[in-house]
Amino acid sequence: MAESDYPIWRDHGIKTYAADKAQSGYSPENALKLSEESYTTGLPKGLNTPDNYIFTIMNSSEQPVGTLWFAVKEHYGKKTAFIYDIEINLAERGKGLGKATMLALEEEVKKLGINKIGLHVFAFNKTAHALYASLGYKTTDINMEKAI
Repeated sequence: MAESDYPIWRDHGIKTYAADKAQSGYSPENALKLSEESYTTGLPKGLNTPDNYIFTIMNSSEQPVGTLWFAVKEHYGKKTAFIYDIEINLAERGKGLGKATMLALEEEVKKLGINKIGLHVFAFNKTAHALYASLGYKTTDINMEKAI
């Protein structure tokens, strides 16, 4: 990602993550606060934050169609790539770009000597669930709640 694209990407990411959190039950105010904190603590040095990688996803015509942010983390004593954000532009969805991006990510993390990728997906995002399951991702944790 170009340095000039970062502020726009960050602002968009904060808003969409907050909207997803609100859809999952957080108050809009708290969702926005938590989203801002996630980006501030996750990327304290922006694009120069160590062990964080932010890519612009390009289609076959070399047009930007989305973004991907992942970080290298220690998880149970092993290096793991964790996807913090992946988004394909709405008009480009359903064309296999999400799958192609995930497969390309596998190759990138292998080059880093990593053999595991983790991610979080909101329960309401059934399309993403289906994509990740088709690629061999397994559920590792489930949070549940009931409004009373």
